[in-house]
Amino acid sequence: VPKRQRRVQELAVVTSNGKLLIYDTATGSSLRTVDAHNGDINYVAYSFDGSMVATASDDHAVRLWNTDTYACLHTLQHNNFVWAVAFSKLNRSVVASC
Repeated sequence: VPKRQRRVQELAVVTSNGKLLIYDTATGSSLRTVDAHNGDINYVAYSFDGSMVATASDDHAVRLWNTDTYACLHTLQHNNFVWAVAFSKLNRSVVASC
């Protein structure tokens, strides 16, 4: 039976110019830079199972990202700045603070 490949532990950092930066926590090396939003990103959160990252931004959007590819899965548009975002423990819900 082939041994399952170990997933790199990642750290997500957000910037004031709309970038989502992903780092390897063991080495500190940059793994990926994502052009995530058109404004300041105010908050980032990993889902409990690590399969998604959510970002909240001044561009009035919450975006959900696949952590394998960092492709955008969903964009949730709001009428105001989005200050925070969080996942429920079973990843069935995402809440945002506007």
